Amino acid sequence: MKNTVRFVAAVAVVCGMSLWAQDDIDGETTDVETAEESSGDGEEADVGIEIGGQIHHSKSEPKFFYTLPKAEKLEGSADVLKPGARDWEAAVEGRFYPLGSVFRTIGASTRFTVALGRDCTVSIVGEASFGTRGQGLGIKSRAILLKGGVVTVDLPRNLPEGLFFVDAPGFTVVNPAGKSTYRYAKTGDGDKATIRCVTGSLSIEGLHFKILSMRAANEVSIQTSQDALFTGIYGTRGDYICKLDQGTVKIRDVETGESHTEQKFLEWKVSPQTAVRIQRAVPEIGENMAVTIMTFDAAGNLKNRCAFAENRFEVNSGELAPNDKNSQSELEKKAAEATAETTAVETEATDAAPEDDGGDSSGGSSDDDLEF
Repeated sequence: MKNTVRFVAAVAVVCGMSLWAQDDIDGETTDVETAEESSGDGEEADVGIEIGGQIHHSKSEPKFFYTLPKAEKLEGSADVLKPGARDWEAAVEGRFYPLGSVFRTIGASTRFTVALGRDCTVSIVGEASFGTRGQGLGIKSRAILLKGGVVTVDLPRNLPEGLFFVDAPGFTVVNPAGKSTYRYAKTGDGDKATIRCVTGSLSIEGLHFKILSMRAANEVSIQTSQDALFTGIYGTRGDYICKLDQGTVKIRDVETGESHTEQKFLEWKVSPQTAVRIQRAVPEIGENMAVTIMTFDAAGNLKNRCAFAENRFEVNSGELAPNDKNSQSELEKKAAEATAETTAVETEATDAAPEDDGGDSSGGSSDDDLEF
């Protein structure tokens, strides 16, 4: 009987606390929610459960994020746009906001930090903004959406894969761990983002490309057109590998005679001043895009070129021979050498020809009169 009464009382307390936390979403939330929903440091939480009058301890999964983002620290003026709201409202330091909210700073001197967990923060400085992904409370991962300005993300170095993402129209940063910064701006036709890995590591995925791993001090600039038919990848700091899609190819097994199709990729080393340009075209019939991928070295010379149609091995040019400045110069040099040799032979033949005494000496030819 005592155990039954104790169980009913515990259920009543839990239900009351849940309703209290839900009511405080639009206002200030107590520290109870923070303590219960996140261990912050990624350590496993020790949970005690009473069974038959005895406390049994078990280890729960580590929690890196709060249930809701919190306005951690504000210096200056910042606004919040809650999901479904039409008007911005002033951000209040220490308040929790719903997932799906957009945060922005006003004024060059403003600094605003939003905590997604005890050791997981997103900071914006000056005129900048970002949004949090709207999602259910049961989803463990978190994501932010770049809106403008400089955004700094600081995460634990031991953050497991698949828990955090940074989204933009042309790419997604996956598995960031440590500190990273993002400079994002809308252009006249699309957007431009500069991603820098300050500490730790991160990867970037986009349509027809994937940057496998960026380390400390690595930086890349990605430009995307508004219709997403062009992507430019430009190396700015450090060296890292970019895996580029080269379409579908048909492979024939010599031993069995059977054939199968598989995806082909090119691993291009991105370094300062090198570039990757991806051009896409939407067909009038069907959904398979026509894609051209080109890589350029630091001098601007074309190094790789491939054209293909998505999911069609029949339409794939394979690697095309580059037509860069060096090869053109080499051809011009060889042509000049061949012309010089021809000139020398013709000159020798003219000098060796017998003179015509009956002819007009003024009509003779000299080296200066030869035209080539």
